This record gives sequence, structure tokens and C-alpha cells, in this order.
Amino acid sequence: MTHSNIATTHTAPALLNHKQLARMRNSPVARLLAGSVWILKAWQLDLEFPPSIHAYLDQRLEQALRDRLGHPIDIDALHIQFTTVENPTVENNGEEQFDLRLSVRELGRAVLDPPAFLALQRCAEPDRALHEDFPHFTLATLFALLIDTRWTREYEERVLRFWERHADTWQMLATLSFLDGLRQLQRRKRISMDGYVLALDAAGFEWFPKTLSALTTERHTPRSAVHLLTLNDDLIPGVFHLRSRFTGHCYVHVLGATTHCHEYISDDEPWNQDAVLKALNASPWHRMHLDLSQAPNTLGLSEPVGDLFTQLKQAHRQFSIDRLMTSGPFESFAHAAEDEDDVLMAPIQPAMTLVSVLDHWHGEPKILDRIPTPTTVANRIMGNWLKGLDAGPPHDLDPKHVFIRYVRGTSTTPWGDPQRPPTHVVVPSETPMSLGQALIRNYREEHPSGYTDEGGRSVVYVDASAKGVWSPEAELSITPASVQAHVDSIEFLDMMAKRLRRFWDRQGAAIERSLKKTFIAQAVLSLKNGELSASAFSLLVTALEEAEQHTAQRQTHCHALGFYLNAGSVTGADAPACVGLLLFRHKTQPTGVLYQAGQKQPFVELDDPRRLAQHLAHAAADEHWRKTVLNYMPSRFHERLAYITALWGGTAPVPAPVSDLRPWTERIYNEDVYKTRQGGVAEHEVSGCPLAFMASGLRQNGHHDAEDSIVTDREVAINHWKQQVSRLQLLLAPMALLMPVAVIASLTASAASLALNVQAASLPGHRAAERKQVFFAILSLGLLQLGPATPRLLRVFTQLATPAKALGVARALPSSRSFAEWLRGATHSRKTYVSTFFNGTGPMKTWSLLGNGMFGVEPVRAWKLGRKFLLWTSDRNQARTLVVSSHGYYLPWTRTTAIPNGTELRTYAPHGQTLIDPTLHRVASQNVIPYSLLNTTQPLPGPRTPPFSSWLEADTLMAGTSLPGRIKNYTLAKFQSEHYESYRYIGHIVRNTQQSPLAGHLPSTPMDVLTVRNRFGMTNPTLQDLFNELNRHGIHYDRILLVHCRCSAVSSLLGRVPDFHAPIGNAPISP
Repeated sequence: MTHSNIATTHTAPALLNHKQLARMRNSPVARLLAGSVWILKAWQLDLEFPPSIHAYLDQRLEQALRDRLGHPIDIDALHIQFTTVENPTVENNGEEQFDLRLSVRELGRAVLDPPAFLALQRCAEPDRALHEDFPHFTLATLFALLIDTRWTREYEERVLRFWERHADTWQMLATLSFLDGLRQLQRRKRISMDGYVLALDAAGFEWFPKTLSALTTERHTPRSAVHLLTLNDDLIPGVFHLRSRFTGHCYVHVLGATTHCHEYISDDEPWNQDAVLKALNASPWHRMHLDLSQAPNTLGLSEPVGDLFTQLKQAHRQFSIDRLMTSGPFESFAHAAEDEDDVLMAPIQPAMTLVSVLDHWHGEPKILDRIPTPTTVANRIMGNWLKGLDAGPPHDLDPKHVFIRYVRGTSTTPWGDPQRPPTHVVVPSETPMSLGQALIRNYREEHPSGYTDEGGRSVVYVDASAKGVWSPEAELSITPASVQAHVDSIEFLDMMAKRLRRFWDRQGAAIERSLKKTFIAQAVLSLKNGELSASAFSLLVTALEEAEQHTAQRQTHCHALGFYLNAGSVTGADAPACVGLLLFRHKTQPTGVLYQAGQKQPFVELDDPRRLAQHLAHAAADEHWRKTVLNYMPSRFHERLAYITALWGGTAPVPAPVSDLRPWTERIYNEDVYKTRQGGVAEHEVSGCPLAFMASGLRQNGHHDAEDSIVTDREVAINHWKQQVSRLQLLLAPMALLMPVAVIASLTASAASLALNVQAASLPGHRAAERKQVFFAILSLGLLQLGPATPRLLRVFTQLATPAKALGVARALPSSRSFAEWLRGATHSRKTYVSTFFNGTGPMKTWSLLGNGMFGVEPVRAWKLGRKFLLWTSDRNQARTLVVSSHGYYLPWTRTTAIPNGTELRTYAPHGQTLIDPTLHRVASQNVIPYSLLNTTQPLPGPRTPPFSSWLEADTLMAGTSLPGRIKNYTLAKFQSEHYESYRYIGHIVRNTQQSPLAGHLPSTPMDVLTVRNRFGMTNPTLQDLFNELNRHGIHYDRILLVHCRCSAVSSLLGRVPDFHAPIGNAPISP
């Protein structure tokens, strides 16, 4: 059968054997793989798996012909005739063939055997057009095209790249394939128990591994001697020889789609060549691909190996490369189909099959449904209580169908009379409540107050519809008092907390594993459906791998998204993290992948940061998407989050503005709405494993829901006393207007109400409303009744609202008034006088910023350096580092100037760009990384400066010129003003650099600051003017930090200058 016939044959798709799939899914190796990142790495290997050499050659040939002819052609329909007289081919039946007819496809594959290809060229028919539609493309042109190609070399490079990226994955899959085959051999009784134990020992295991981590640890083989087979001193891949160290039992294991084991006994010799040959002959793969063209061929054993599968990986890698040079794929076209077998796939095919099985059968028991909730636990407790009653209701009652409520009587009679009406009226609620809800809400039997209800009572009854409909015949012989007594005997919140803690301690790992399995299965399905590209899939694989290995320097980072919510906080909108929305990004690339747990489309690829807001706006329009997001958030945020997500999707109306005249108040009153309309979403960094973060978030959500829904005895008591105090305040309010004693009583009641509100705010659960009530109660009490004590009360409230970890002992400070008075007078009055500089040179004009010993502030001197500069130094000595703070630019005719000898210049922006102000205090604190370091010999790039394309570009961007030891003579201008980098601010900077190194993270480096003076009628100075003034006064600095722009003045006026942000980071300067 020719290759063209093979190509046109289609095999009918096979139906899935679900029993076989279920059996394979439950195999020990499949259980090892389930939920592992190796599944994703296996799919990544499959994505980048190189095709067979024949398929690759066919693809390149079709592409080359299409590029040459401009139109695709069928390479199977075009044939070439070859004729020879001297070297005929001999068929298997002995007949000689002098003629050969090959298709263009078969001729393209002949390049694998250069001598045979050249022989074909000599025997080809006379030159003619290959196709009638392309008369200029002849047979000679085709042969020239095939001779000039480098397709085999390109294929070899592709195979090498495959091994560089996926060698570890291939080794892991080969190990799993061997274990799976060994398990099947042992289950089918095709290997003895001793052989099974020795095979495990050869792989480095005492018993069958339980986790994948056991496959990556260092292993030893104490019971067996393991050798690889060699052919002419070259390792044979996919086979190894195993011999017991204590007996003569030997085993030859052959890896492949089906693992084979050949057992024999050799008491005298270390191995038996005939037995090994028999094992190789039983392997079709080895019979086909081993090169036996050399003579004589020598079969032997290698030296004993320690790590078996590392050696097998290296042997297979080398064989996959050497096969391109040593094999004879053109020996017979009848074996073309067999030559298509994948050399790389055979040893890992069983593990890849299991990966595919896990893809079809990835369902896990719904462990999340077994998470205890207050409702399920309360129903179970009350159900057990119903069954334990001695007499009364039947034992098969469902507590969800048993309700308790107050039933109104036939008539009511109010207390008192029109002149003395009742001051306190309580009407019991008639809303039915199930027994489970009664336990959650801490049921208390209600009685009417302020009137008499004839025949009114609380009843316990059954409603099979679970809707709470009452009928007299459905009442049970259970009294509400007994229900209340049983509820009082249970500390339900503590019980619920213990159950949740016990459940997560036992099932937390299983839930995390279930989430990981779901994540992996959804990633694979998204890849198959085209929702994820190969690069996005690679991003997910890298993120999970780095999280599992706890890599210090990560290439990716993960964030949990959070919507801004006004959830009752006094300080403004919060953005709680949603564990169901995880964003994966590369640190150096703008692309990312959004994982949406539980959604129809779990993964969304984002090619631009702005795409995130666009996707959220589009997805939030779907009601199912919004409800799924709520499932991964605590119940306390559901109401507000439902509105905010609907606002994101445009399905909820935008609230009316608070004030049409003051639109800026919208940000104060409805901060979450304002940020939502601006497309704002918070990102919370996830430091560990993303799936562990999801499990931890679900655990925390369960605790929050329990605390929010369960009512404790303390909460009932506080609510009771709050009602009593409120009633007392209402009674005292009119009397306080006339009686001074009532004023004191009213103040006491207000303080008691505040204390009760504070107690209510400290209860478990989300008490934002209670905390807000405390805040307003403090303001009310302080402003209306205790005006002088308001600041003290606010400090007390701040301590209550601050987390315990943030509380500390504050250091006593001097009075703010004296410090403010000194600060205001520190720079207003200055006295200029003449003094010699620290180096003893000629006199210079100077003035001082006064210090203050009370505050530990030292004086600072400002020296007039010529007529155009001010030099700011300490009052004691000169520093060795100078910071030049100014504007800077150059003109088309600007020249260069020499760098002073012994001085290092540091710039913070490339030549030709505008420097975004990094702030003077950051530069002085050594927290801004320079762009270049210049001296008299050569310019050097900064630590984070990207590489340059040429030396000329490097010199130009760093120094502004290619001349060594020189720099562009930039023009300087005054940068300071009264409101920005004032003289007082510069004085603080100089003082701070003189502080002890114990006060900061970096050693203290004293620094002086130079600024430009602005005088009417004076031209702006240049760098050369600065260097000349320093030299004229004999002032030398080891380092000069040039913190100014380096842009063209003309380009700046035209708005064509790019901005440059100096990177922030530690940039220590040796003092």
C-alpha cells in the first residue's frame, strides 16, 4: 500500500469504554497524577511535542512550494519517474526493478538519506515542468530546492528545544509509565513477586509510592544491580537489565506503549545475551529503529546506574537526535507508515493515556457540599432532640417541617386608660420559625406587653410543605418553653466553631486537592476549546509550579480581585478579596489570565490591562455570573456586592447624585459607586498557592457566616438592655428640660447606652452597623452634652476601632505650639555674613538655618557659590557627595564639557528625555537607582538600565556624547519655589543625611545640596559654569548626583519629549 493510500484511509472514531476509563482512573498511578501540576505540564509537553520527521518534512515541503508558486498544490498527485540500468532495486520476491515512480511527498522525505537522494537525482527523467500550470518550475528547480533546504537541521534544533524545556516532565512521565506497566504485570501474574519487588527497587522504591514527591527524591537500589543495554558502546533507549544481588534472577524490562518484562536465570554469567536479544526482538519499536548497519555489532551492558530514569532520559534524548543521522528511512517505501511511529512518545505513552483519562473523568465527590453550615448543623441537633423526646411527636419528624410561632388570640384589651396609656407596648411576631432557625436565632418565647391578648399563645406545629402554614390539627404536644430551654442549654456558636475547625482540619487538604483538580481540568478543557492560547496555558503552568516549589524569585504573580463596597465602614469603601476571581500575570509582560471559579468560561485571557475592566463590565451583565461570584464571598457582603456587580454590568440604575451643586460629594457618600463607575477594582496579592488561598478563603467565609447568623446569649442580653435604656431615655427627655436632676440622669443613661453600643460592636461577626452607631453615639454625647471631652472620647473610639497589633505605646512629644513657632521662624529671618569655607579657601558669603537643641535639630549653612548657585551644607563640615537639584535642558548648539578629575557623576534619566521628579528626599535617602555613572575614563550603566544595541547608543544615552571623559553641557535652571522644595525643605534634607546610621535602613551618607539662584537679568548657568565655580573655590566632591532633566528645549516646546521614571530601589552610596 502506498503512502498516498494510507493518507486517505480514515479510521472510524471509537466509542468510549466507560468501564475501562473508570478502571484506569482508579489505578494507583492515576491517583498519583490527579490534582498534580504534572498534568498541566504533560499537556504543555504535548502542545510543544515535535511531530514525526516525515510529517515535519511534508509540512515544510508544502509550505515551500506554496511560497514559491503562490498557490498550494497536492504533493501526492505529482509523480516523478526514475530509471536506472546499473543499480536496480531488488524486491522481497527477488525480482529486479529498474523503474521507480515516486510522488513529490516521497521525494521530499528522501532528503533524510543524502546518498540515496543524489542517486535519485542522477536517475530522474529528463527535465520538464512539474505542473502544467507552472511551466517555469521544473524538476531541476525542485531538486535544487530540496538540496538547499536545512529542514533536517531545523528539525534537530526543534528536538533539542523540546528536551531543554520538557526533559524533567518526560522523565516523570516515563517513571509513571513504568510504574503503571509494572502494576499491570503484577496484577496479571506476568511477573513474580520477587521480580516486582526488584523492579521497584531498581526504580528506587521500597514499595509502591503514595505521592509524587517520592518520585523526585534521591533513591538507592540496595537489592538489585541495574544496567542499561549498549549497542556498539551506544546506550539503547527504553530498555534496561536488572539482576538481583543475592540470587541469579535477571529481568529485562522494555518500556513502551505496553511494558514487557522478560525473566531468566543466569547463575554463572552476569547476563545472557540470547535472553536479551529475545527481549529486543519481542519489541517492534526496537526492531524498527535500532541501527544495525555497522558490522560487527556488539551488544553489552553499561556500568551500573544509580538514578535509572535519569540515565534512560539521557539515552532517549541522544537517540532521538542521532536517529536523524544513522537511520535509513528510505530503505523501503512500504514501511513509510511504520516510520511514522513517534520515537519520543513510546516510553511515556501509558502516562499520557492516563492524563487523557483524567481529562475525561475529572469529577470528584462534592466535598464543598459537606462543609458544615449553621442551618444543616442546627437541623441535625434539633432533629436529634425531637427523636430523644420520651413521648409526644413521632420519631420520623423532619426538623425543617416543624415550626414555632405566636398565634394571635380572639380579642385584645389595652392596659391603662386614655389618661394613663401604657408606655411600653410589645407585639409578638407572628412569623413562623423552624426549629433550626430557632436554634440559630436563640429563640425566646415572646409575650404581649401593654395589652391583654385573649387566647394568644405560642405553638409548635408541623407543616409538610415547609412553608410554615399553621393549622390547629397540626399542633404538637411540645411546649415553646421546652424549645427555649433546649436552646438555652446549647452554646451554638462555640459548637459551630468547633465543628468547622474539626471539619477543615480533617478535610482541608481534600478540599484543596479537589479545587486543584477542578482548576487543572478546566485549564485543559479551555485549552482544547481554544479559550486559552499556548502562552496563557504556559503562564498557568508556571504559576502553579512556582507556588508548589515555593520559588523565591518568581516569574509570575497572582492577585485576588476585590470590588469596592460600602459595607458599613466609617472610614469609607473596602475591597474584600473574592477568592473566586484570581488574576495571573507575568512580572515582565502585560498579558494575564483571569480565573473565574464556577463560571461557564473559567479562564479569560487578557492581552491588555484595560481588558480586565472591559471583561468585568461584560460578564457582570450575566445574572449567573453575579450569583456565582456571591458564592465565594461571605454573606455579609452579598446585598451590597449584588448591587455593585449589577452596576458593573449596567443592569442596575445609577443612584441619583447626592447634590447637583456639589458633585464632588459623590465620592464621600457613595465611594463604592464612584469607584465602580471609574472602573476601579482592587487587587490583593496572593503569596502562596492560589488554590490553597481559595481553600483558606472558603474556610474563613464559613466562620464569618456562622458568626453573622448565630445569635448568642450575650447578644440577646445586650439587645434587651439597649431597649430598656432607650425607653429610659425617652422618659427622661421631657423631664430634663425642667429638672436638673433629670439632666444628670439623662446623661447617665446616654453613657450607659454608649457602653452597651460598644459592647454590641465587640460581639462576634460583622458589626459594621454597630460600630457606626458607636461612632455617632460618641459624637452625639460629646458634641451635645460633653463638649470639652470630645477629643478624649474620639481617642478612645480610635483605640477601639484599631486592631490590637496596631496598638502601641506612643512616645511623649513636646508641645506642638512651641515646635510650630520655631518652624515658622526658622527661615524667615536670615543674616548674611562672610566666612571661610571648610577647606580654608577664600571668604564666601553665607547664612544659616537656625537649629534647635530641644528638638535635636542642627543648623544648616547656605553658601553663595558665585552669583548663580547656592551650596547647602552642614554647619560642621563639607560632605563628599553633592546633589544638584534643578531643571535641565540642552539646545541644538550646546557643546560638551569635561568631567572633573576624581569625580563621579550620576544621572537619573537618559539623554533626550524628561525626568519625572523622583523627589529630593528619595535621592538623598539612596532610594532612587541612577541611570548611568560617568567618570573620566568610561560611562557605566546603572543597575537596572536595560542593555543597549550598540556602543554609540550607550555613550549617547548615558553621557550625551561619544567622547570619553565628557558630558553634554546642559543648561541649568532654578527648580525650587515657595511651595515646592522650599529652602526649609532643603535644610531638612541636609540635616537628615547627617543623622546616625541607626535611624535608617542604609548607612548614613552625608550629602550637600546645590540649587540654582534666579536673579533678574542673569542668564541660566551650565554644567561647565558649575564645575568652574567649584574649581575656583577649591571645592571637590567625590560624587555629584545630577537630578535634572536631560531633554532638548526645542522638542520639549513641541511636546515630543518622552518621560522617564527613575526606578525606585536601594542604591547605596559609600560614605
